[in-house]
Amino acid sequence: MGKFIGRLSVVGAILIGSVVSLRAQTVDSSPSFFITGRSLLTGGNLGGLSGADAHCQQLADSVGAGGKVWHAYLSVQASGGNPAVNARDRIGTGPWFNVNKVLVAADLNALHDTANVSTITAAKGLTHRGATVASGKHDMMTGSRFNGIAPAAGLDSTCAGWTSSASGLPARTIVGHHNRSGISGNMIANSWNQAHVTSGCSQANVEAGGGSGFFYCFADNTPVGIDTRVLPRGVGKAKDYAPFLLSGALGGEEVVYRFALEKEARVDVSVYDPQGRHHAQLLQAQLGAGEHAAVWNGTDAGGKPMTPGIYLIVLKRYRDLSTR
Repeated sequence: MGKFIGRLSVVGAILIGSVVSLRAQTVDSSPSFFITGRSLLTGGNLGGLSGADAHCQQLADSVGAGGKVWHAYLSVQASGGNPAVNARDRIGTGPWFNVNKVLVAADLNALHDTANVSTITAAKGLTHRGATVASGKHDMMTGSRFNGIAPAAGLDSTCAGWTSSASGLPARTIVGHHNRSGISGNMIANSWNQAHVTSGCSQANVEAGGGSGFFYCFADNTPVGIDTRVLPRGVGKAKDYAPFLLSGALGGEEVVYRFALEKEARVDVSVYDPQGRHHAQLLQAQLGAGEHAAVWNGTDAGGKPMTPGIYLIVLKRYRDLSTR
């Protein structure tokens, strides 16, 4: 089966092969941050944000850390009527740990510390394989200001939304220094996400200042692109849901959605996409109080494997058998 990314809701969880406490409140210190460590060798043309995210996900998968939604720390300027995208809005709320389980930052405020004296350093900024990055390759593409916000529209600072490998100005991007090495003692020159701009977007350009086309990857612990207002609701208590990412072909392993009921209820457990379209019903029954489970094999109502992407397992609870 393909890999599924689970997130805990109030009463539900997606689990693969093991049982955990639904009420556990422990901090997950598994890897949730790394530097790519392997360049696409295409300069600033990363295939857009989706291509950059896919690179993060692939690298995470290669070291067994793919059980999360991985996003590139990249901003995009407003252009052509499209709004800006801020890197800080793409990576969840933290905390984030490197591959050695060392805390990188507890939350967004700590990550974007205005004093710029903590968070990412050479010691913390490890690749997906736990390797240190050479000081001569300290430029990390971000397209972001030090606070994680996209630069104003106008002069290109994000390689045309990460689709350009044009050589020379006006194409360019903002880079940060993962090792906090700067040409002076001021905040910007030593910033992990806004140290200077490149002289273009080609691979040669991004390497010229001391880079390699690397960027930061963070595990996002919040739902991505999900508008819960369009999801159906039960007549009884409000719905519960668990977002997950279907990222590959199916192979036979089952995904188990576990949930708990405080009292007897009529329940419906189904799979929806972020637009609220129904794809599969996993369970519809009258159940007593206690813990229950619904099993899903990654197919739709007709038995066809679903397209990779973000989906939700939604639990609806009703008052009685006659209520739908």
